[in-house]
Amino acid sequence: MSFIVLACVLVAIDGDTLRCGEETIRLLGIDAPELPGHCREGRDCAPGDPFAARTALKIAARGEATVERIGKDVYSRTLARVRVNGIDLSCSQMAGGHAVYKPDWDQFQLVATGCNTASGVKPKRHSSPNGHSRTTDRRSASASTGWSYRNCAEARRAGAAPLRRGAPGYGPHMDGDGDGIACEPVRR
Repeated sequence: MSFIVLACVLVAIDGDTLRCGEETIRLLGIDAPELPGHCREGRDCAPGDPFAARTALKIAARGEATVERIGKDVYSRTLARVRVNGIDLSCSQMAGGHAVYKPDWDQFQLVATGCNTASGVKPKRHSSPNGHSRTTDRRSASASTGWSYRNCAEARRAGAAPLRRGAPGYGPHMDGDGDGIACEPVRR
């Protein structure tokens, strides 16, 4: 495993893949929704909005990045844990409801362990209607369960702020002006 602070601009290709110069980096342990036409027939692709997932990763990838390279996948992409400004991007994508946890893609359970301790995301297994087992984190179900972040600091650490009413992790206790947007940047 190698650690390096990157000297390039990270570009989000989709919700779980980045480009750094010529290197393509696949985030370890997660699967994000596929862009239109990219989900191969017979594959159980991650649910959700692929454009929102890519935008969330683009925003989260701004800053000083550290890459922990784990290996290569069958497409010769670098498999890695990527942290930007100290936030693990796999954890951030799950916390924001933009990716699901894939234990088979998490060599050495690094993401499960790191997300559980770093940002409070605890992956859980669920069965899909077709009987396949899939894993999501507890925050991706927050819109239906009423779960929310404890405060804006926690939401910001997870890379999920600002949050809109109805989004996973949103809570009215974080929306001081009641405009439906919690944890928005402070205007000066």
